[in-house]
Amino acid sequence: MNWSELIFDMGYAGFAGFVVGFAIKRVLNFFLLLLGLYILSLMWLASKGIITVEWEQLFALFKGMFEGFTAFVHGLIRKLAFAGSFAVGFAIGLKT
Repeated sequence: MNWSELIFDMGYAGFAGFVVGFAIKRVLNFFLLLLGLYILSLMWLASKGIITVEWEQLFALFKGMFEGFTAFVHGLIRKLAFAGSFAVGFAIGLKT
């Protein structure tokens, strides 16, 4: 394996990472938009007296969801950073 192939692979991986990150950002923005519309609809229905919302219970549910998601993302980042560093070190070790 020569250096030009390694640089090409790193560029491709960087571009793929950018595309995946961009897509995740867009999906997350859409999800948050839907969540905001849902909460606004609950507030409107509660103000009209149609439903009664226990806001503490609802926000406790969302807090638990986001804490679990945050822990997942932190674990994923640690594993990806380790795997990437290992792969680069392994490739350099094979080259020398």
